[in-house]
Amino acid sequence: MAQRKAGEVEAFLSRPDTSFPVVVLYGPDPGLVSERADKVAQLSGVDPSDPFSSVTLQADELERDIGRLFDEARTVSMFGGRRLIRVKGAGNGRNLSDAVADLADNPPEGATVVIEAGDLKKSAGLRLNAERGRGAMALPCYQDEGRSLDRMIDEELGEAGLSIDRAARETLRARLGANRLASRGEVRKLALYALGRRTVTEEDVEAIVGDVSADTVDETVDAAASGEVRLLPGLVERLTGAGTSIFQLQGALLRHFQTLQAMRAEVERGTPVPAVVERRRVHFRRKGAFEAALAAWDGAGIARALRRIEADILLSRKESALADTIMRRMLTEIGVEAARRRRARR
Repeated sequence: MAQRKAGEVEAFLSRPDTSFPVVVLYGPDPGLVSERADKVAQLSGVDPSDPFSSVTLQADELERDIGRLFDEARTVSMFGGRRLIRVKGAGNGRNLSDAVADLADNPPEGATVVIEAGDLKKSAGLRLNAERGRGAMALPCYQDEGRSLDRMIDEELGEAGLSIDRAARETLRARLGANRLASRGEVRKLALYALGRRTVTEEDVEAIVGDVSADTVDETVDAAASGEVRLLPGLVERLTGAGTSIFQLQGALLRHFQTLQAMRAEVERGTPVPAVVERRRVHFRRKGAFEAALAAWDGAGIARALRRIEADILLSRKESALADTIMRRMLTEIGVEAARRRRARR
């Protein structure tokens, strides 16, 4: 079967191999998937900036017009040489999965097809067809752990002529997120901060590398529940860029509204909103958002919001390729509803 174990992927990518012109990369870390897809593209020898030799397609568009993929894969480059076709955002789409099976059995001559997918189950059609086809390769991309993460840290700091002491390394590893590209960016930022010195210290890491995920999750659910809709796009981008999973954010939103439901019940029994928030010992930075949300939502509204969140979490699990879209829509619509309720109470 044409596949590699997670620990074998780096070795596979260390040398060009055109015997597998169709490469499917998948995993929960979109940054790592993208970085390795860039490596495959580089090994193809095609200039990605050449519009006559390279094209990037979106998986959802191909589901509506899969013939485009075959046209691009079978087209001969105008000036000779190989062609590069990259497909982004793949998931459980039937048409793309079937197309991979066809291209794997009848590999395109002079073309490399690189497909970036999310975390595919063993039974996913796209993954199975890539593993079974004679001209395709499936490469799993999982989060940086252990030696892989240390290798990336040493690589980036080594290019800057820096070493890192043990305490600093442990602190840095704890602060890096689940997204490979975001983690690499943080290490590069650290290297720039320590430029001119020989060793990176723990103080350097604490000064320049932030652990943004936990704080940003709280900010995001607070913004949605209190109606600060304009803040949501930037907060969500920060989270996805740091590798925070969609289900982590959805779970945080669900727990937040469950907490609001219990607090709102106290308010409706006659306890003032500030007193309820104070009794719950909410962090001082979040008090304003909690008070705004409790003032905006009544018990019935919170109950409806909880049913909506639960339904969207279930839908996201069933339609994993659409999970990001479902999550963004859910946050926006809840935020809009909260803002409408706040205006109505003024």
